Amino acid sequence: MTGPRRVGILGHVGRLEVRRVAARLAAGLQRQGRDVRLDELLAAEMGRAGVPLGELARWCQLLITLGGDGTVLAGARALAGRSGAMLSVNLGGLGFLAAAESRELVPALRATLAERWPLVRRRLVGAAVHRRGRPLHRGLAMNDAVIKGAGGYAAIHLRLAAFGQDIGHLVADGLIAASASGSTAYSLSAGGPLLAPDLQALVVTPACPHSLGSRSLVLAGDAEIRVRVIGSFDRTALLLDGQDSIALEPRDEVRIRLERTTVRMVQNPARPFVHALQSKLGWQGSTRRSL
Repeated sequence: MTGPRRVGILGHVGRLEVRRVAARLAAGLQRQGRDVRLDELLAAEMGRAGVPLGELARWCQLLITLGGDGTVLAGARALAGRSGAMLSVNLGGLGFLAAAESRELVPALRATLAERWPLVRRRLVGAAVHRRGRPLHRGLAMNDAVIKGAGGYAAIHLRLAAFGQDIGHLVADGLIAASASGSTAYSLSAGGPLLAPDLQALVVTPACPHSLGSRSLVLAGDAEIRVRVIGSFDRTALLLDGQDSIALEPRDEVRIRLERTTVRMVQNPARPFVHALQSKLGWQGSTRRSL
């Protein structure tokens, strides 16, 4: 047998197609003599025994995600810093982070198990909350760490520092600190730049700023941004990949940087970054327009 023996399956809970694909996938891998375990939430939907995601990530050599980008993000944070790799298959909506679509599952799995598809490392965004000078919470995100009003209506007031220098006061709906992988997500919607996924950089983008001069910053991979919460008429929170939420209070400081911690991801050589821009985000050009 070639390739990984211990395979974990993580899937979007509540989707019938995911449960069907997961059942067929598990049966096929077991026939090959591989040890297969399911995430406990997906397993419960299928009436099977499963294991918690953290335990699954520690155990598996390959984690297969079945779902959309949200499933990929959850799997990436669980695998961060571990030796296992992730093969992401899109059974959801946009699927920008996926290595393969559902119709490509079989050839993608064969190529991965035969180790014909390369592995790439993606650095994660780290965020640490300090309250009254003491560390309160630390977390990781593959795409982005976002500070915003919990209700989504009132602007928040923040004080920013980077390069060891004070940048100034920001009034906005929020602040997005994204990795290169996350530059194609919320940061892009807020007007931030597109970064190639292998670029070691942190993109800091205000969301709906109340000043025309507030624009995105692209910081080097070893830079850190410090954000002090001044206040808001709404509750303020730190969101990691839009999935984990930490309540913030006035005078809290959030320190955000691109961590050395990485996640190993299977890359489809037939789907380069530019192809994903064209097929997923509608990036296009016209020969006639250039004449």
